[in-house]
Amino acid sequence: MTTATSGTIQENVAEAPCLDSGISTRDVIGSSEAMQAVFATVERVAPTSFTVLITGETGAGKEVVARAIHRISRRASAPFIAVDCGSIPETLIESELFGHEKGAFTGADRARPGKFELASGGTLFLDEVSNLPLDLQPRLLRALQERRIWRVGSTDGIEVDIRVIAATNRDVGSLVRADGFRRDLYHRLNEFHIEVPPLRRRRADIIPLANRFVELTNRELEKDVRGLSEAAIERLLNYPWPGNVRELRNVVRRGVLMADTRIEPDHLDISGAPLEADAAPPDINEVIGGSASFKEVVRRVVARVERQILAEVLRRTGGNKAKAARLLRIDYKTLLTKARDYGISRA
Repeated sequence: MTTATSGTIQENVAEAPCLDSGISTRDVIGSSEAMQAVFATVERVAPTSFTVLITGETGAGKEVVARAIHRISRRASAPFIAVDCGSIPETLIESELFGHEKGAFTGADRARPGKFELASGGTLFLDEVSNLPLDLQPRLLRALQERRIWRVGSTDGIEVDIRVIAATNRDVGSLVRADGFRRDLYHRLNEFHIEVPPLRRRRADIIPLANRFVELTNRELEKDVRGLSEAAIERLLNYPWPGNVRELRNVVRRGVLMADTRIEPDHLDISGAPLEADAAPPDINEVIGGSASFKEVVRRVVARVERQILAEVLRRTGGNKAKAARLLRIDYKTLLTKARDYGISRA
């Protein structure tokens, strides 16, 4: 095992580099009591061969936890290969995972290994695994059980030595019950479960993380912004952080860019209210005695909620409309039409 045999959980896991730059896990997801519990489970499962399922909201740090498991495992010197299962078109995901032979399909002008082969000896991280098409899930299950894959267009199996870590921001158990995910694959992936709590449930991490992001961004931009004002700190603590640590990092980086000496509230781009507040029902006077009919008022409310959900999901996917459509389980063309109608096609 590559991790140290002495020292605290925080020393062994929180200080493990989560990126090639050497930035530690603690630097990007925190070290609150809630995260110490996560670090404890990471340290326990890392030296094993268990397949791990990491759950948590978008931006909470699931990939960082997956990298921490890899970095203190026996496979630390081998590759860590990450695949975003929600961003790859369904027509390409099989080839992306398992590779293909020359001539296997139109455009396959040469043989290419898939992510399973590239990760051999190391760790394969399947992010947003709940977005995998149902018809591909049996092949993934077979690969996990047999540790053997078949390239598209080939009848020869290839042995692979990998450890799989999967992650999702959805309730896979509910998907299984709704026949949206194979039960046998779910249990195969869920040999060990880690839940990464959202930032709003570990508020003790907010300011230490913000200060660390100030330090890192100062270094990046060659600036000397001297932290956050008291008013800015209060604003950060009172915000619900729907985008979690990723959103906090983006807000602080922009704050450092805009500030000269210290980050003030007007440097923080978090003026938007949470979705739940924005989606409040209309005043009853809009219906009783108002000029609009009940049907029209309901239509307006539905449209407002639709627009907020679309805008938020597109923001979380970085504007990737194909991924947003899969997350919302709607047709891609329907999403394009609604985004255009609501004026968020550039989200």
